[in-house]
Amino acid sequence: MSERRQRTYSVRGPIVLFVIVMILIVTLTVLWNVTLVHDYQLIRELAAQSSGAFHGVMIALGSVLFLSIITLSCVLIAQLVHNIRWAQRQSEFIASVSHELNSPLASIKLFAQTLRDQNLSTPNRAKFVDNILFDVDRLAHIVSNILRAAEIDHDRGELHVAVGRVELHQYLQDYVDRALSVESEKLEIKLKADGEVWVDLDPLMFRQVLDNLIDNAVRYRSGDRTNVSLHLDHDQTHASLDVRDEGIGVPRTVLRKLFDRFFRVDRDQSEPTRRGMGIGLSVVRSIIAGHSGTVSAHSEGLGHGTTINLTLPLRDAPRS
Repeated sequence: MSERRQRTYSVRGPIVLFVIVMILIVTLTVLWNVTLVHDYQLIRELAAQSSGAFHGVMIALGSVLFLSIITLSCVLIAQLVHNIRWAQRQSEFIASVSHELNSPLASIKLFAQTLRDQNLSTPNRAKFVDNILFDVDRLAHIVSNILRAAEIDHDRGELHVAVGRVELHQYLQDYVDRALSVESEKLEIKLKADGEVWVDLDPLMFRQVLDNLIDNAVRYRSGDRTNVSLHLDHDQTHASLDVRDEGIGVPRTVLRKLFDRFFRVDRDQSEPTRRGMGIGLSVVRSIIAGHSGTVSAHSEGLGHGTTINLTLPLRDAPRS
């Protein structure tokens, strides 16, 4: 609670200062106008003695400068608040990375120490090795997202992909078979697709897209088991893939922010086990954009699951 309050005050301070400055400017403006009204006759006589054109130019110039001060003050406070919030999100990202990395590392260490027991039965030993390999995959997934995010920053948001002609239906089927072979007890993925769908794809990058979407579905599931459905469709120009889960859902008010860097839904109220790093979906958006595709999110609200729609340009089947 104290950390959340400190973050709130760090943004509130500049806003309060800005409000005070605006109050002072408005108060000064009111006092000027009261003075002008009170001494109107005297000012009119003085203006008649001097050049009328000069007097008008000075009033116009003063008004322009005054409006410029107000406008620049608004721009500066907006930039300041944006930078403070960005710094907060980066700080939260570092804390999230530390948590995400520490969890599988602690698990690997525990299982490795247990494997040193000479009296450990063979079935238990094999189970512990599987758990270690699972945590290694988790670490690889986290590191892959961090490296991809750094690559996107280095390329200023433009990701260079090495695409090749891929039949998307078979690619997805292979992915589902591989995912279920690892997590068949807690994960169910249903694939619905009709016919061949050819696209230009970077297989490794698109696997990262699917991994991130499945990871979110597992992280934000509503029960002990994760149910995900993949629906592949196409029209004359584009292939469309819906990745639908039955998890806790997303409030409609934040759907447009879902793919922003470091954004996490209810990051202050969510359970620690559900807190991510806030970069998975932003990586998804960048990878899909690198394939000349689009990505969007849909949800009926909390408790109704989430659907992520991916579109990719349709290509002709390669000639045999």
